[in-house]
Amino acid sequence: MPRLITHLCLVAAIGLAACGGSQTTNTTPDTPTQPSGPMLREQTSLPIGVALGVGSFEPASSIRYSPQASQLRHLAASEFSSVVAENVMKPEYIHPQEQQYHWNDGDYLVQFAQQNNMRIHGHTLVWHNALPSWMSNYSGNWESMLADHITTIVSHYSDSINSWDVVNEAFLDDGSLRSSIWSSHIPDYLAKAYTLARAADPDADLYYNDYNIEAMPKKLDAVLKMVTDFRTRNIPIDGIGFQMHIDRYWPSTNEIRQAFSRCVAMGLKVRISELDIRMNPNNTATALTPELAEAQRQRYRDVITTYLSTVPAELRGGITVWGLTDALSWTPWYYKIPDWPLLFDANFQRKPAWTGMSEALQATP
Repeated sequence: MPRLITHLCLVAAIGLAACGGSQTTNTTPDTPTQPSGPMLREQTSLPIGVALGVGSFEPASSIRYSPQASQLRHLAASEFSSVVAENVMKPEYIHPQEQQYHWNDGDYLVQFAQQNNMRIHGHTLVWHNALPSWMSNYSGNWESMLADHITTIVSHYSDSINSWDVVNEAFLDDGSLRSSIWSSHIPDYLAKAYTLARAADPDADLYYNDYNIEAMPKKLDAVLKMVTDFRTRNIPIDGIGFQMHIDRYWPSTNEIRQAFSRCVAMGLKVRISELDIRMNPNNTATALTPELAEAQRQRYRDVITTYLSTVPAELRGGITVWGLTDALSWTPWYYKIPDWPLLFDANFQRKPAWTGMSEALQATP
């Protein structure tokens, strides 16, 4: 179950949510008392993050433009200590024309984070998706173009962004290199991207980010082989981002532990970078029943416990959930079935899933 969503799917999904499309698929039954306790950010020094919509093209989820923007900002700032832009720092949106960078929305997120004492993670500099048309059809010097793109963006945010997904999803599930505009036009583009990012900001942590690497050893093999090659050539890389778009059954906690352990053994920082947990992968439910909610609580607790017990404190890059509320999650729209993968319901209320994460955080020093 790889994460193959494109930016077009995501924008369509957000549009549906804005038009009321979430009324059926995100219905939840009446729940007992809302889980109580201190905010997640108060429970740990570990960065606990959330992906936020910011752009005007994200009409339901934008913390800047949506009708519920103030509620979204309040929830994010209250519960989380770290943020990442769900879309507005991807190439299509931040670099829409060759000689034009759109800083406005990214700067808004940075200002919001700084006002609320939150870390900022940059996502993403190089990806095969979310490309502006000029970049997809580029006919000039590709290496110079990549250098300008990475250097300009990283330099712009060097005083505010602590870490970057330099390259996102460069490998296929079988471990082969994904064919993209970058692999087609720039020999050794992966190494060049990281070298450029380090030159633009020597202090930022540089991550490689991908899906399914917690469950598909061949894919993780390829990622770690890349890291080994980088090290032999003094190419900088600090850590690995595990997207962790998982479900209630897959993958097992043992598989997750083994994948984390392999990175730890190499001294790499480990981030859970895009966490959500689908509870209806087989399309057998129409609502988040108390039984499903309890299973989700246990699943969140087990995943976070596995991370904290496997990755030593000095190598923990943080945990980020991919969205604020179930109503705004990409998963129901992409898979076209009801689901409730996040920590908060459509009414901004904590779910048992929140409790599961809280239990894991409070149980680990």
